[in-house]
Amino acid sequence: SELRCIVADGLWPETTAARSSIIRKGGDQNRLPSTHCGSFTIVNPCLISKGEALPLGNSLFPSLAEKVFELESNLSERKMGRITLKGFEDTIQTDREPSSHCAVNCNAAFTPHVDSGVGAGQKLSMIVGLGVYSGGELYVEGDDFDIKYKPLEFDGFRLRHWTGPFQGERFSLVWFSPEKKGR
Repeated sequence: SELRCIVADGLWPETTAARSSIIRKGGDQNRLPSTHCGSFTIVNPCLISKGEALPLGNSLFPSLAEKVFELESNLSERKMGRITLKGFEDTIQTDREPSSHCAVNCNAAFTPHVDSGVGAGQKLSMIVGLGVYSGGELYVEGDDFDIKYKPLEFDGFRLRHWTGPFQGERFSLVWFSPEKKGR
């Protein structure tokens, strides 16, 4: 996959200090020290305004950015689980608008946190796990959810969430729309 090639070729961008502060070191106790761990953000190429600065992820990996948001569109057409302040709903049909951003994560075990910002017309984030791994569930307010090849919507802006321990190669994609500047 393109994600594996980015890691293998040593092209994975450095994780920002803010995001690094919520990534647990050594998420996989059996992971080799040389195995990469990190996160970067890309923006939806279809929603970029003319002249808007692109994040490094888009500049380095334009093909990945297109594929990631195409995957969001395809996943949004399926039924999936949803977690809100009201609790969990299984297999609902989403009416999800395209997200403006996606966090692309590799072997990142996040500590309990609430996402910063407020959704711009979209209160729910969507996550899916990819790769060859065991464990790595998404915990939301203490309840665990298997996201391996199973998309899940959740209110990451209000509900505390984190990554469970895992072994193996774990990628995750988290689509979201932060509050726009100047609102």
